[in-house]
Amino acid sequence: MSTKQYAMVIDTTRCVGCQTCVVGCKINYQVPGNSSLCRVETIGSKQMYKPTGTFPHPVLAFRPLLCNHCVDAPCVKNCPTGAMHKDANGIVSITRDVCIGCGTCIRSCPYGMPVLNQEKKKMEKCDFCMERVEVGEKPYCVEACPAEARIFGVISDPNSELSRLVATKHAKPLTPEYGTRPSVYYI
Repeated sequence: MSTKQYAMVIDTTRCVGCQTCVVGCKINYQVPGNSSLCRVETIGSKQMYKPTGTFPHPVLAFRPLLCNHCVDAPCVKNCPTGAMHKDANGIVSITRDVCIGCGTCIRSCPYGMPVLNQEKKKMEKCDFCMERVEVGEKPYCVEACPAEARIFGVISDPNSELSRLVATKHAKPLTPEYGTRPSVYYI
């Protein structure tokens, strides 16, 4: 069993809101319709690309969102078939032939990240592109980001670039008060 725990750091000071991560993921995983496995939001505004603050100090900042691969994942705990599970490397995955598309995982996820593939009638979610990571490549969203706002790596290694970033940049998970212990951190 692997002792690697994968995680991601997203530097919101570098994200320009271009949505390249969303498009890259959607195209590569052929996610149908309006669904996507990740999304980008404007920080502080419900409307995309609408700045907050007032002249002469408007603020326009973005936050990419994806599955947080939580250590205590409610989607895993509540999946009635066991299709949603935690891999040895910390990745929350779906066994699609076991999934019945009931949506319990989306209702359980405080981040709202699993999506129903309308064509396949199965749930889908980010898996950090494990098929790429296993052959030494980066996840599509990391590779596609022109601003290099996403850093992927092994957080269980205290000497990894990712672990150093979390420590030195004081990266924090989104809404730690949910108690899910996310594996995605934000600067």
